[in-house]
Amino acid sequence: MGHLCHLIDMEVLDTAALLSWPLDALTEGICALSQLDELKRLSPSRFMMIESQGPKFETPTQDFLNVAIQSSKNTGDYTGLSPVDIDVLALALEKDLPLVTDDYRLQNVCASIGHSWRGVIQEGVSEVRLHSNSCRYCGHINQTSGNCSECGN
Repeated sequence: MGHLCHLIDMEVLDTAALLSWPLDALTEGICALSQLDELKRLSPSRFMMIESQGPKFETPTQDFLNVAIQSSKNTGDYTGLSPVDIDVLALALEKDLPLVTDDYRLQNVCASIGHSWRGVIQEGVSEVRLHSNSCRYCGHINQTSGNCSECGN
């Protein structure tokens, strides 16, 4: 199945779309404001072009950031997502628009809550997977990475 390099309708775009799609395909998209810093770091020349003629950039509300965080914790994907990923997911949920992403963790969270998504270039996930951060010492399942909240290891 080929992937369209343009918007089907209004959609929320992740950074992969900003980097790989033609500029004219991005103009009707919505992105998280935090993606601008990521884009500037990854491709300064693309950043300049997109900043001047690209999609609309917005900041998600705290309520939807909380929903995105909790949804990603429920699947165990939270620790593998960046703050920018959480912003993009929250914006898609807040606007109730499909998310265009090649990030399997974002796709997995969307699929788990019944939110529409499609890949930028990749096919994407075919089933929801639940991940856990279990402590290798005591087996306790932690919601965050780092030291175990149960045994401290």
